[in-house]
Amino acid sequence: MSALLDAANRLRMVLLQEAAAARQAMLPELVQLIGEKRVALSDLAAAGMPRSEAERQALAAMMRAAEENALALGAVAGALEGVRDRLRRDVSEAADPGVYGPAAARRRPLRHTLAASLDQQA
Repeated sequence: MSALLDAANRLRMVLLQEAAAARQAMLPELVQLIGEKRVALSDLAAAGMPRSEAERQALAAMMRAAEENALALGAVAGALEGVRDRLRRDVSEAADPGVYGPAAARRRPLRHTLAASLDQQA
């Protein structure tokens, strides 16, 4: 088996493992697989250009795994962004004393109107 074939198959397996870990939200495993993917990608780059049909097919299979991986990681990123946005909104609403908005029925005495400020990056 050629070095390119080995490297493409190894990278494909790492990509499939990473996609499976992303679907199951296994964040510690994702961190570990990043390093494995980096090594496998370096090995693939060092192997050079494909020379046989088997090597081209192995690269095509690796590219299909990469596309599947990108979709899974994109979905995870979207879900995390949604959680971040909901958390930011909930924290903002919880910290809002309600005396400055239109929902305030009456103005509280000044000593009770401590304004809450949130960091925009929260």
